[in-house]
Amino acid sequence: MALVGAISVLAACSDDFLQKDSLDSVSTATFWQTPADAENGLAACYDGLQSPYLYNGGPWECGPLNMDCMTDNGGHFNWSGWMCGYDIANGFHNSTSWMIGSYWSANYEVIKRCNSLIDNIERVEMDAAQIAQYKAEAIVLRSLMYANLTMTYNDVPYLTHTVSMTEANTPKTSREEIVADVVKTLKDCVNDLPVTAPALGRITKGAGLAVLGRIALYNKLWDEAIAAYEQVLTLGYSLHGNYKELFTPAGQTSPEIVLTVRFEGPGLNEGSAFAAHWWTPLEAMNGTVDLADEFYKLDGTKYTAQDACAYTVNPDGTRTPDLMSATGDRYANRDPRLFTTLFVPGMTWGWTDVLYGGAAPSLSTLYVFKYFCGVDQDGTNCWDWGQDFYVIRYAEVLLSLAEAYVEKGSDLDKAADLVSQVRARVGMPSVAAVEGTGLSQAQMREIVRHERRVETAFEGLRLFDLYRWGLLKDAADRINAEAATYGFMYEYRNFRGEQEYEWPLPQSDVDSNEGLEQNPLWASSAE
Repeated sequence: MALVGAISVLAACSDDFLQKDSLDSVSTATFWQTPADAENGLAACYDGLQSPYLYNGGPWECGPLNMDCMTDNGGHFNWSGWMCGYDIANGFHNSTSWMIGSYWSANYEVIKRCNSLIDNIERVEMDAAQIAQYKAEAIVLRSLMYANLTMTYNDVPYLTHTVSMTEANTPKTSREEIVADVVKTLKDCVNDLPVTAPALGRITKGAGLAVLGRIALYNKLWDEAIAAYEQVLTLGYSLHGNYKELFTPAGQTSPEIVLTVRFEGPGLNEGSAFAAHWWTPLEAMNGTVDLADEFYKLDGTKYTAQDACAYTVNPDGTRTPDLMSATGDRYANRDPRLFTTLFVPGMTWGWTDVLYGGAAPSLSTLYVFKYFCGVDQDGTNCWDWGQDFYVIRYAEVLLSLAEAYVEKGSDLDKAADLVSQVRARVGMPSVAAVEGTGLSQAQMREIVRHERRVETAFEGLRLFDLYRWGLLKDAADRINAEAATYGFMYEYRNFRGEQEYEWPLPQSDVDSNEGLEQNPLWASSAE
């Protein structure tokens, strides 16, 4: 099983804390001797987050932006089967699929590094409080990985210490047991974390509580989620005043950023590639019209196709909007977040203005624009860029707390206020001003889910949201209908039932680990 091995410190992270000399497969018996060893060991834990299958990754890999392309938010309309995640998005993946194995390995690599630090750091002569802090940082990172794993594979091996060769055949632990222990462990360690990060990118108490809130929310532990998120609200975070600027290097030190993955570049070979492009904004990743239409009009009311001025009259009298038109009002007077999230007809940037006179000719007429790297017109620097990826923002904390209130069925007015705070940042009207007051649980649920989609699109959350809300088939049906309506060459989104909500375990690990059984939904179809 590919979960055993000595720690390898790659030290590709940035800032003084993270700029450490690389170590190559150093033996744990000789490594954990000095405070410098402890710093390098912790840097290795953070470095694992930069995997192209976690929080980085170019267009053909499966980082956070690509994860949203596996949902109703976007797609790779030129995938042709060679980009990671293609088969999951289109419902014909199996236990040997590229993404199935790569995502598993990337998460467990971070877990392995964190366990090595937790098991060995007390051998180092350091201040006890600093040892406790380092251990707590590693626990938070490990917990984030188990949040990822339980949301995809469900029951997985739960490793909380360094695994020896004699323990390599590790069986699965139930998702419920993992979540319960992760929640307890996080609650036990968060007070060992500083409120203010000692360096950009380091785990704080707020980050620890936000990870606790996320795994509780994902598992319907509403009281735990509420308790964790309410504490985050007291720690000094705030929404960044400029939504567009937030997703640029100028926004990286914003008080909105709760947990971030650090990158540094260009030219240092320590940069990110998750927003890499060639000639046009993230042309490998297309947005969907379904997502674009989800952004409300400036008055807070829902956009409908009938609002578009430019359209074609069909034989039956219905109207089909002209999506390529920049002269109609399809993209006028809309939620400002639309134009940070998607590159739409009428917007220009560099070579797109020269070559296309507007948005480049994607099949959906929309490209991903959030995190867009515009350093060079041809995107050269964007393969080694200095843009951090935000794992958790304060806006997500507010919307997650609102969701927990709604699902618990209490404090609906508080939930509405939290949504209104997020809307106010971009000048959108409050819930009370548009939807009214005294709303039901079902009405507030729809409002929160809408706001979460438009606020956090292409931040790697949408797939998990569709999974936990049980809305994957609904999303697939909408995208298939969109393709039929507009004639887009979308790949057909196949839905095979409950299999789509639980990934198979990588077949190579099942074959090499005598104690590991394939997930029941996939046992008969594993290849």
